[in-house]
Amino acid sequence: MVIHHPSTALEAVMKRKEISNSVYLSGGTEDLRLGGQGEGKELIDINGLLPSHIIRRADGMIEIGALATLQDLMESDLIPQCVKKGAGLCASFEKRNSATVGGNIGARRDDSYLGALFSVLDVVMHTVTPHGEEDKKVSEYFPTECRRLIVYFLLDPKKEGYIRRFGNTSSSHATLIAARCEDRYALSVKGAKMVFGSSPEIYKDVEYISDITGSKEYKKYLASIAFEGGK
Repeated sequence: MVIHHPSTALEAVMKRKEISNSVYLSGGTEDLRLGGQGEGKELIDINGLLPSHIIRRADGMIEIGALATLQDLMESDLIPQCVKKGAGLCASFEKRNSATVGGNIGARRDDSYLGALFSVLDVVMHTVTPHGEEDKKVSEYFPTECRRLIVYFLLDPKKEGYIRRFGNTSSSHATLIAARCEDRYALSVKGAKMVFGSSPEIYKDVEYISDITGSKEYKKYLASIAFEGGK
């Protein structure tokens, strides 16, 4: 395994563009564990290049540095309860204390703790691309395969969200995570791409597969009831 140590965020982005089998390394909970997405790939270490703060900006928005951890979210007085709940879906304190918010979104995993929730909350990412800095919504980022580097997130603390998880155990991969905010809905289903839309009927757009987390019929049933009782 090769680990690169760029000196700037832009250098990290250019390095990832140059090396096709590369991934960013932050907390390392996915990249370094056995079978993680970094297995057999070259890692680009971004620790020290990005912020880890959680602050309230003058415009009232909450700025979350990409290297803030899931545990940082849970312990911050600035973070809304629905986001704390999303971070808490990670049952392991050790993992929450090392897994970064940027890594959880950047990996685009089908069992991301925060992907569906950040999508419905209209969270915006400030990113670095090979062409310069750019803002992009999480909901628009997840369906893509772009290699931009997330610097920080902007969260509106006034938004009230709903998140619900289904899984065999609290520490196993989630079978399904559902999130809603007002008229925005999102579903992360194991083995499928995240779907996002303006109706709970989005469950019909998921391409379900059977795997260790459940049959495709079971997953479709869970998705059909995932938003019942959610505000």
